[in-house]
Order: sequence, then structure tokens, then C-alpha cells
Amino acid sequence: MPSWFSKAFAGGKKNKPTEEEPPKEEKIERRNPILDIEEDEDDAHDDGPKLRGDRNIVEPEIIVEKEDRSEDVSQIGIKAKLAEDRRSCTLLIDRPVLEKYSAWFMNPEDAADSPLAQSIFALKGIGQVTIHGMTIVVAADHTMDIPWVEQAQKVADLVREHFKAGKPVVTPDFFESLPPEEQISDKLEKLIETVINPEIAGHSGAISLERVEGNTVFIKMMGGCQGCAASDITLKQGIHTTFREQVPAIGAIYDETDHAAGSNPYYNELPAGMG
Repeated sequence: MPSWFSKAFAGGKKNKPTEEEPPKEEKIERRNPILDIEEDEDDAHDDGPKLRGDRNIVEPEIIVEKEDRSEDVSQIGIKAKLAEDRRSCTLLIDRPVLEKYSAWFMNPEDAADSPLAQSIFALKGIGQVTIHGMTIVVAADHTMDIPWVEQAQKVADLVREHFKAGKPVVTPDFFESLPPEEQISDKLEKLIETVINPEIAGHSGAISLERVEGNTVFIKMMGGCQGCAASDITLKQGIHTTFREQVPAIGAIYDETDHAAGSNPYYNELPAGMG
């Protein structure tokens, strides 16, 4: 049976380097008076965190300094940002939601140990929920086209209601089910050495495990994967899937690669029909 890598990259051929860069599109921002919502079509040179759905789940900047935060939870500051493909929305909260650990859920049944995630899944069209630090990433079900301005407002309202009611984000059972950092790290190092890197070696690529914090994983891509137009496919269809199948307790997965610095990416542009 073909591996995830063979199936994802079937028929693809390496692109020749191009001298010219495509023109950059104008940045678009849309704002809602109740919930601050941004939609950026080109954020490649922003100094702030890059929020690209499953690719990166990042710790946001502090929106409101701790001493200036309102004690009234109905006034919690929340900023929402749509991913480029409009399949996910990241909410940046002005205070910690889940510290030291992260939680990733792919369906309501999977979220049995998270009252907050269960509430979010009750909304129509939600496919995945990731909670980490001051960030909540909500991804759409693949069959749905979600009106994100309305949906993000509903998620923000749920977060405020949750804080107001004093409910836990996750239950004690969630923490008790997590393996030690060292165990997660050892399993992932073995997977990278025996499965991931042999698969992507044909494209002159490799990844490294930078560190594990709690159950949050940080990786970097190297060689042909750094800056490759297909790195998102490698990450989502290969690394994420393999990691989560073998270590289900993993929460957020961070790609810390500086893709703009890639000197020899395998693909400069995605071949037709791939992606």
C-alpha cells in the first residue's frame, strides 16, 4: 500500500527555480464592532504571529496587559483571525485559557475531557478544536462552508460564558491521561528516524524534533522541505497524521521553520492537481 508520502506527492515533479516573485496582493482587513476579526490575504511580512490553521498554532502577543484586564469576564478581549484558506479561525484571548499543556480534539466524543471544547463542537460545522495558552483554533468540518464572522462571535461568546460560570477548560482526567514529556519525546524521535525522514529523504528533506513542552510539540523542517511549496502537505498529511496516530496525547504541533530562509526548496510552486 502506498505511504502517505507517495499518495500525497504522486505525479509531482520538482520545479525549476524562478527568478521573479509573484506580485503581492493587497492586504484586506474586515472588522466587527463586537469581536475584532481580521482576514489577511498576505501576511508574509507581518511582524506579528503567523496564524495559518493547522500549520502553526502560535502563542499570541499580549493584547491587554495583565494589570489592565477587566475582572468582568463579559469584557474579555478576544481577537479572531481567519486562516488563508478560510478553513479555520484562530481566537486570541487576552488571558490564559490552557497553560503549560495543549489540547487537540477532532470530534465531540474525543473532547469528553474538555467542557469548553464540547460547547464549541455543539456549534454547527466545527471539525477540530485546539486549545493552547491564550489561543483557541477552530477548524471547519471539511463538508461545511462556515460564515466565520458569525461563527467566531459565537465561539467568543462561549468562551466568555465559560469563564463566567467558572467551568474548567479541561477536567483532571485530561491531565492524568498525559504521558511524561520524555516518553512523548522518545516516541517522536523514533518515528522521525524510522518513518518520517526516510519518507521525505527522496525530496532531500528532513525534520527535527526541537522540543516537547508538556504535550506540545515543536519541530523544524530542513533541506528540501524548508520553504517548499508542498511543506504544508508534508506537515498535515504526513507529520501530523503519523505523530497523532502513534502518540494520541499530543496537543498542538508547532512548525518553527523559517521557510523564507529555505535555500533549495523541492517545490517553488505546487504542481497542478497537488494540494
